[in-house]
Amino acid sequence: MTSGALAAPMRAMAAPTRGGPAAVRTLSRPLLLSVLAACATLSAGLLPGRTAVTVAVTVNFLAVVGVLVLLTRAGRRSAHPAGWRWYAASVAVGAGGALAAASVLPWGQTALGSVPGQLLVVVAILRMLDRASLRAARAQVATMFTLFVIADLLTVHTLYHLTIARDGVLALSETIALFALLSSIALGTGFSLVLIAVCPAAQRPVGWLLFASQVATALAGACSSIASGPGYVQYLACALSVLGLALLVVACHADRPQPTADRGRVDGSALGAMLPHATALAGGSLLLLSVPVTGTLTIFGTTLGVLGLGALLAHQVASWRTQQRLTTDLQRSEAYFRTLVRGSADPVLILDDQLQVQWVSPAITALLGLDPQRIVGHSIAAAVHPDDAPGLVAALSAASTDPMETKTRTARVRHLDGRWRLIQSQVRDLRGDPDVGALVLYCRDVSASAPQPAEPVVTFSTSDPATGLPNRSALTQRLAATLRAPSASSASLVVLGVDGLPAGDDVAVLRELTTRFARALRGDDWLARSGVSEFAVLVSGTVADAEVIAGRLVAAVEPVAIGNGTLRLTAAAGVTPLDADADAGDALRWGDLALRSARAAGPGRVRRHSDALRITQQREETLRTDLHQALAEGQLRLVYQPVVDLALHRTVSVEALLRWRHPVYGEVSPAEFVPLAEESALITELGRWVLAEATATVAALPHPDLAVAVNVSARHVRSGELVSDVLQALGSSGLSASRLVLEITESVLLDDEHVTDDLAALRRLGVRIAVDDFGTGWSSLAYLVGLPIDVLKMDRQFLADVETDPQRRALCSSVLHLGTSLGLVVVVEGVETATELQLLRDMGHRFIQGYLLARPLDEAALTTQLPGLGGAPVPTSAPGLPRAADDGLPR
Repeated sequence: MTSGALAAPMRAMAAPTRGGPAAVRTLSRPLLLSVLAACATLSAGLLPGRTAVTVAVTVNFLAVVGVLVLLTRAGRRSAHPAGWRWYAASVAVGAGGALAAASVLPWGQTALGSVPGQLLVVVAILRMLDRASLRAARAQVATMFTLFVIADLLTVHTLYHLTIARDGVLALSETIALFALLSSIALGTGFSLVLIAVCPAAQRPVGWLLFASQVATALAGACSSIASGPGYVQYLACALSVLGLALLVVACHADRPQPTADRGRVDGSALGAMLPHATALAGGSLLLLSVPVTGTLTIFGTTLGVLGLGALLAHQVASWRTQQRLTTDLQRSEAYFRTLVRGSADPVLILDDQLQVQWVSPAITALLGLDPQRIVGHSIAAAVHPDDAPGLVAALSAASTDPMETKTRTARVRHLDGRWRLIQSQVRDLRGDPDVGALVLYCRDVSASAPQPAEPVVTFSTSDPATGLPNRSALTQRLAATLRAPSASSASLVVLGVDGLPAGDDVAVLRELTTRFARALRGDDWLARSGVSEFAVLVSGTVADAEVIAGRLVAAVEPVAIGNGTLRLTAAAGVTPLDADADAGDALRWGDLALRSARAAGPGRVRRHSDALRITQQREETLRTDLHQALAEGQLRLVYQPVVDLALHRTVSVEALLRWRHPVYGEVSPAEFVPLAEESALITELGRWVLAEATATVAALPHPDLAVAVNVSARHVRSGELVSDVLQALGSSGLSASRLVLEITESVLLDDEHVTDDLAALRRLGVRIAVDDFGTGWSSLAYLVGLPIDVLKMDRQFLADVETDPQRRALCSSVLHLGTSLGLVVVVEGVETATELQLLRDMGHRFIQGYLLARPLDEAALTTQLPGLGGAPVPTSAPGLPRAADDGLPR
């Protein structure tokens, strides 16, 4: 755009450029400053004598220098740095050409020196156009450009014929020079209109500014050509030149990179379709209106008019061919889509913001027996089971921030024959996508199988959100680093257990405790929250120093004032020295052992690991001796923990768990007495009793579909008596074999061939086999294929830190995917928090076991307290349920 305008100032010196606001970000202020700069240049004519000429010329050349600097700097940050480099070159070449022409050509012809600069404008705008789009519609763009140039020339010719030509102001040589300049400007103007027509809406202001700059440059060149000497025409040419340069700078600042998703297509703009016709209408109308005024129609004007009509026809033909190509591509794309969707066994539904069906694939007929046309326009909530509708509507109505995120939802939908089918949907929220603007559901029938998990959402944190302290992951890392250090032997670990905390994370109470603990510690001691009701401290010093610190911490756990009274808390602590030969896991286990010993001794106690070990050994000997009489004396009993189906919102099975109430020690954890029983044949006798008791209890319940899971020890499986014991238990209780699940450990599957044969025989009877604590034993996944397995029970360890640790979450998702891919039901054990439940629900998992949903129940409670079977309803979304208390019992 450019330098042609600079030919305006004066014969001695004429140079184009832009001057104007450089650092202004918005368009309104820069445009106002551009107009003010032009007005200031025009006002130079009010100065006396040759001072006016000197000031006007000086302003023009200062504008050139300023524009070159601004374009060079701002162009680097623009969306089209190469284009703006060419624009800077056009300004410099135009200014230099105008100076050179002024020294050799007569007044009125100096504008010819700006022609090379104007030709560089063409290159500059071409570098701003998207080349891929130009190639895709090159015929349409070429005819559009031709039409723009002809319309520009026709407008210039008509205006010249109506004004300058009638008065004979210019000689022939000056007229030729003027039209040479304006023709070169018309090329740049034509490409600026092409840029407006094909660029996305966000970049369109840049095109309009370039177009306005070209117009200002053309007017400056015209005024420069007709000026016969210093005067207001010359000053007007200078002002228009400055305005054109200033607009160029504004356009450069407005040209900012746009996201890829916001870029448009060449043929996608309504303005792009109308602009060629609008310019043809403007040029043709001026030509026709000039005839009554002048009384003549020039040969040149007639020729341009005819060429314009030809260009318009060619543009229509090119547009029609482009439209035909796009229509063909669209039809082919729709054909591909229809073929893909019809060939898919899984239906696809598209829902609007009101959750009404906008489109459904024909596969819905095979799935539910429904006519797709009858479903369109109806709400999705009307089609699902009333118990599932609230949760499904809430989940679908919630907006998603990530359009790539896929969530899984499961609900019961009525088949045309009246049966309820369990339908799983992978949901993608594309309501924020302007091309879709809807929810897309990919459905499949999972009535007889478990769903497949979705990809996990990955987050990571090493701090506890309630207290701000480092969490257990951070503690493990700090322990590992301390044990690697040469000074490991001079450090100790204190594990503090607090009893009496309210259910869930009471932030006020936890932070009050954190403040008290911080006061009790020394400067080098390091505090972390290692569990729901546990804290840990890395102490710099001997184990004796650690015992002193532990005593202070226990004493700091005093009653805490809460809103409605006082919360009474107690604490105990375990202490262990750090050994350079141990790892972080060993140190944590030793600390936990010492804490359990301290808790068993009573509130306020502190125990070393060495003392705890001695006391534990004494306790083990006592329990080993007393266990042989426990069954005969009625000290053993069974409790039953429900396994809940999130899709059906009810309990589908219970796991029988053995409990021992010792006359001296009270409740003894199975983790403590079961390993003692496994040391002898006593474990087989216990297993036989559990089988008989569990099957009889469940068979007597008023729930004909409820299954029971019984843990079978490795020794019992290897004994060769398992099949006969199961048959006897089923026969005496009357329980159907399909309602019995035997839970075995992974290592049993690697035993002798007769073990596999016995398990296969039980499966043929209808008994289901579950692998308990999957992922904690042997690691050869190849053994899962072909072995007699129906269920995988994923151990609680997989859920440790799953809310914050991305690796844990990915591992959890992988296990779920592995099981469902092999056709195995996956049960997740140990779910204790609402966040864990929501994560598993989003993965598409169905079967959940844990304290969050239900604690182990006594036999008497099975008729009234099973979730969904007379007890509390199963939550349809993850509410703020309390975290389970830490009582040492397996979940």
